[in-house]
Amino acid sequence: MLSHIFKSFVVALAVGATTASAQNSANSLVSRRLTEYLMPVATETHEFARVPNTNFVLLTQMSDSELIKIELDATTEEPIAFQSFPMGNNSSSQLHGVWPSTVYPGKMWLSLQAENKLLLVDPGQNLTTEPTIIKTIDIPAPGNGPHCVFEIGNRVWAGLKVASKQTGQFYVFSADISNSTDQKLYQCLNSPVFIKEEPTTGLIYVTQDTDSSIMRINVTTGETTQLPIPPSVGNNAVGMISAYGPMSGVWFTLAGNATGGTGTFGHIGSTGEMEFFQLKHPMLGSNAGLLHIADASSVAGGPALWLLSTSLLSTNSPDALIRVTFDAGVTAVSGEEYISMLTQNAMVHRVLPLDKTVLVSELHTFTLAQLTYNNTIAGQWLPAESVSNATYTQAG
Repeated sequence: MLSHIFKSFVVALAVGATTASAQNSANSLVSRRLTEYLMPVATETHEFARVPNTNFVLLTQMSDSELIKIELDATTEEPIAFQSFPMGNNSSSQLHGVWPSTVYPGKMWLSLQAENKLLLVDPGQNLTTEPTIIKTIDIPAPGNGPHCVFEIGNRVWAGLKVASKQTGQFYVFSADISNSTDQKLYQCLNSPVFIKEEPTTGLIYVTQDTDSSIMRINVTTGETTQLPIPPSVGNNAVGMISAYGPMSGVWFTLAGNATGGTGTFGHIGSTGEMEFFQLKHPMLGSNAGLLHIADASSVAGGPALWLLSTSLLSTNSPDALIRVTFDAGVTAVSGEEYISMLTQNAMVHRVLPLDKTVLVSELHTFTLAQLTYNNTIAGQWLPAESVSNATYTQAG
């Protein structure tokens, strides 16, 4: 159903200066604003990604296997309209992952978890254009249940989050994009979620949430190695990104469990060693279950990360978007900025930085939230909203 009307809830933490005199004033007000946009009603609003070089974002809703195409205002990036498209054989196909293709510019990868398939689709140049399936890759036995999907180099990857019907084991799937008969399955622990490449070494890293471990894959030799998360720092590795420049390596989050999280996130660089960092805010940070992560670095603000604290696993963990900044050597956290989500117990799920704003999906409330700054730089909010400790480095 096409909808050109979005119901939105807006909180302006401070009102930006709009008059000519205020614009010329040295004391112009700064503001930080969250807006919530209602998506079609669903119980599992999952992954989302921007279609490169367009004003469209694709959002998957797993519970009814619908793909939501969202149009953004070209100037403000505000969501202004959406169109919903069914994907798969029926509403139980479990549309899950979405990821932009570099090999096929403008095309997007999708995963159908219940159908055991990956799809390469053309999302269409207009809002109302139905996505066209270009390529279908069937997951071979004993693999089962593609969850998140990623493109790394000339290969497409997927974590198979459902136990194999044949072996009872879990697997990571990889296929050559131009030759999908070149397929590989890597046995892993329960259960694979994010798959990323360490930029310097080319090694592949996989978060495995239930068994709280990270798997390293050498694609040249086929060798796999497990890196267990020390229980002393946290558990449940989920979100992961590849980062470059001063942040080079893979960064990952620990989501915790039913009792809450520990506000811990980690880094693996070219040495293959895990480093852990821990949030310090006593109410929002130290018990945060960190589900997702994104690069927040900027020229003005330096190295930084967006972290997403969620109530998905525990109501002891707040729903909040957190921006952490680092020293120049990325050896210590220099600041923490917290943005509590408007709707708590929303089970926030994914964070997507755009050019000027940041989007957050809310799994439990079929809602998309957007963070906007005016007259200030992300990470430079008022001291009362942040935590700074130059002596704080890593979790032990």
